[in-house]
Amino acid sequence: MAITSQMVKALRDKTNAGMMDCKNALTECDGDIEKAVDWLRQKGLVTARKRSGRATKEGLVLSAETPDGQKAALVELNTETDFVAKMDSFKDLTLNIANYLLQAKDVPTDVPTLLSCTCPKCGKVIGDVINEAVGTTGENMKLRRFAVFAAEGGLVHSYIHMNGRLGVLVNLKVEKNGPQAVELAHNLAMQIAATNPLAVNASDVPQAVIEREKAVYAVKAAEEVDQKIENQKKQEQSGKKGKPLDKDQMVQRIVEGQLKKFFAEATLLEQPYVKDPAKNVSKLIQEAAKDLGAITVTQFARFQLGEEIEGESSPE
Repeated sequence: MAITSQMVKALRDKTNAGMMDCKNALTECDGDIEKAVDWLRQKGLVTARKRSGRATKEGLVLSAETPDGQKAALVELNTETDFVAKMDSFKDLTLNIANYLLQAKDVPTDVPTLLSCTCPKCGKVIGDVINEAVGTTGENMKLRRFAVFAAEGGLVHSYIHMNGRLGVLVNLKVEKNGPQAVELAHNLAMQIAATNPLAVNASDVPQAVIEREKAVYAVKAAEEVDQKIENQKKQEQSGKKGKPLDKDQMVQRIVEGQLKKFFAEATLLEQPYVKDPAKNVSKLIQEAAKDLGAITVTQFARFQLGEEIEGESSPE
């Protein structure tokens, strides 16, 4: 398969690896970008996970929440330029959509359904309201995604960072609600904004993701063990005898160790707490539980403007 410059650029944007490395990876993988990503990782030419997307689409990520902290909504609305994204009318449009989600009796389950809903404030279909804004500004707009959380015996907290370029929702189940619980939820939201975890804990990470990580680690581990075995053979040839090496066991131990590091980075509860790296987030919650009773992070959502979403190369 012919490898085009566009394919190389797409892989470089996704991995930040060198141009020649990207071309070699695509050649080895017959142009399959996802396989090429893993190939680069196996060669140690790209980090295991990127903390933020590389797309450059403009727009806003904004939230709305009820005064009692029992419900919150997060919305990402895209446009073409930062100029339009900074307009008050664009901000109002984004907030109106978020506020509609707070009031909706039947919360839409996907973007097409939301676009077909009628906004009670203006009496117009939301999709039509966006189209009118397109006509006014001359720029294309896209309602990209949204999330709505309702409290489950605790509170929901929203946090907006970087002037609407990143937003977080946290759903916290807690026995004793109040200002201290709100403070904890806020700290957790800032943690999520800074570190971009995949899930709350290891059991919530999709098995397909885990298997992909294991496959990458196994290839690198096998290369490392093969080198150790080769070195031992050379030592034995010079008269030095060493303990027999079991390749399968060694590879398994290395993979298990790498998975442990992966979960420490990718899951919220295992991450070092950004305000005090000497403890992890799980420890932070345990300390708060002394005053608040049992605490559970039931779910979170993190939207960063323009980031890549699974199954989507970039926002259109």
